[in-house]
Amino acid sequence: MKKRGIITQKTAPYLFCAPFVLSFCIFLIYPMINMIYLSFRKMQGIGSYRYVGTANYKRILTDTHIGTAIWNSIGFTVGIIVVNVVLALLLAVVLNNRLTPLRNVFRSAIYIPALTSIIVAGIFFRLFFGSNADTPLNTVMRFFGAAPKEWLYDTKLTGIITLVITSTWRWLGTNVLYFLSALQTIPEELYDAAYVDGANARQRFFHVTIPGIRPILIFVVTILTYGGLRMFGESYVLWPNNTTPGDIGLTIVLYIYRTAFGQFDMGYASAMSVVLFVFLMILNIIYIRFFGIGKKEEA
Repeated sequence: MKKRGIITQKTAPYLFCAPFVLSFCIFLIYPMINMIYLSFRKMQGIGSYRYVGTANYKRILTDTHIGTAIWNSIGFTVGIIVVNVVLALLLAVVLNNRLTPLRNVFRSAIYIPALTSIIVAGIFFRLFFGSNADTPLNTVMRFFGAAPKEWLYDTKLTGIITLVITSTWRWLGTNVLYFLSALQTIPEELYDAAYVDGANARQRFFHVTIPGIRPILIFVVTILTYGGLRMFGESYVLWPNNTTPGDIGLTIVLYIYRTAFGQFDMGYASAMSVVLFVFLMILNIIYIRFFGIGKKEEA
């Protein structure tokens, strides 16, 4: 009698999906369940926890640092959305124009910063915005007769601007490629028809280009929103100290990290993580409702 192998037509799909399902459960589902479990406890020692109920969640309402972290994160998120969408779209339009010289070279070069390590980029901008009078930015300011500044520790606004510039330098090329790929899907006949109808360049942009790239525009805004609210690497490298005057540069995820691994308060860090996760899920639902993601377009 012929023996049947383990891999059959019925078992093959389950076997091939098993590695993904296992990794999904081990590296995502289990950490999330453990995070919720720890959010109701307080760490007393290595591997020792005490149940404290909702005390960690109540603490969030009275924590002065988290309020600053939230506003910093929101300011950073709004900044990168505005700057990246506007600047990336304009650059994509320029690089999509056949009259632009060396456009293929610029298409390749603009993506190079995205390949750079966040540590390398962060150290570069930390030196660029340094307080020393001989740093690049202060040298330029001194050339125009302005006094040197401690840009990273001046005000919360300068801190947010520094984060936006650092993040934009690194991810602008990726967003340009998104928009560039969307622009190339718009038929030339639409522009020709609009031109024949008397539409000028501005009207063609708002009535042909914007509707044509709407799905990618929604995608870019969405990933920039999530990326801004969960931003960690840039702030961690730019402000390596545990504290800054007025919590300059402190973001939500950086505060969670410092609470968990700096103060070893895993319970409170887990509670903040749960709240952030719930907020992102609510934001996701709002995005789906507002932009109509997943709905069939009417003919």
